[in-house]
Amino acid sequence: MKILVVCDGFPPEFAPRMGYLCKYLSRMNCTAEVVCEQYSDDRRFDFLADATSRVKRIRFFRSLKMPKPRAEWGTLMLRDLFFHYKDKRLVREIKKDTSFTGYDLVLCSTCRTFPLRAAASLAKHFRVPLVADLRDIGEQYPDNSYLAHRLPFASFFIRHQLKERNRVLKKAAAVVSVSEWHRDFLKRFNNNTHLIYNGYDQELFFPDHRHDSCFRIVFTGSIIHSTLRNPDWVFEAVSRLKKEGVISASDFRLCWYVEAAGKPILQNLAQKYGIEEVSECYDFIPATEVPALLNRSSILLQLSNIADAKGPKGIMTTKIFEALAVGKPLLLVRSDESYLAALIERYHCGLAAQNVESVMEFIKAQYQKWKQTGSTAIAVAPEIGQLYSRAGQAQQFLQLFKQILKDG
Repeated sequence: MKILVVCDGFPPEFAPRMGYLCKYLSRMNCTAEVVCEQYSDDRRFDFLADATSRVKRIRFFRSLKMPKPRAEWGTLMLRDLFFHYKDKRLVREIKKDTSFTGYDLVLCSTCRTFPLRAAASLAKHFRVPLVADLRDIGEQYPDNSYLAHRLPFASFFIRHQLKERNRVLKKAAAVVSVSEWHRDFLKRFNNNTHLIYNGYDQELFFPDHRHDSCFRIVFTGSIIHSTLRNPDWVFEAVSRLKKEGVISASDFRLCWYVEAAGKPILQNLAQKYGIEEVSECYDFIPATEVPALLNRSSILLQLSNIADAKGPKGIMTTKIFEALAVGKPLLLVRSDESYLAALIERYHCGLAAQNVESVMEFIKAQYQKWKQTGSTAIAVAPEIGQLYSRAGQAQQFLQLFKQILKDG
């Protein structure tokens, strides 16, 4: 089987889902060629850059730094809004290169709307089915916080983009997304919608616990917006435990591996709660270094918010599955009272916090356990690998592709 993968980004940029998919499809007698946007200078997934033999990158922005300059970003959004600039250019680039040929199927993976329109055009051009993989959708966010910049026409732009997305979804042979909420929501536009979770690579993430002289609560990710991820309870809990003498600055650390824009937010919170000496901010690290970091941690922190009408919906990040895989206690702050909380309860792997006091009790219990035994390890459920591995994810995609081609 030969697949054309049309996506918004591909490793070494932050695009693990398609990177891992191509890695494992290549082991299943399946060829994937990729066309994507060259979006940033992020190289966290360098090791997946060779997951497929061919990647064509199309650069739309002059700057590869993140976030994009407001003026350039806004101008491109307007060109996209009125003229479908990015989609049309991507299609032109592929059509004029006649070596792109012989595909059985087009797979489009995106966290926005682009490049769905381009993928639909290319599927029509090659006379093959289109499968749309949506990792995120605008409706999952409580506001427009996922946009890189605030613009006066943002609401109009979003409505237009969602209308365009839904038009393509209705024509797709199948749609895939990453949580039960996403699947059920997208069935409004295409009844042949499937759930394939984000996952973790079993070759990288497994229990390999390392001794550390400090008890470390570790967060890796982005501090996007307080309505999505609010760390206040963590800072308040650590501050109160420190004042009560439960934890000591000599062997306790709150470690944040975040984007540059998130550091001032966390540093200001540390100052506000008087815990500067135990709160440390670091840059993102390469993905290959993350397993060792998680294995030498004592608590793995996930940030969320309640999944109600005003909160985030259906967000199940790759990091929750990587945390499950290494067998370390998970602390979800605050509980989404939805899928993430249910996952933690199902595998008895931590706490989905509903108040600051519960955060304090959880940290205190794990800290005392670490003091007594030197470890905070927990058992990894055997079915984790079967349900959430990247290899299993690739097998699910391949089975779906075969069914679509069989049905004609």
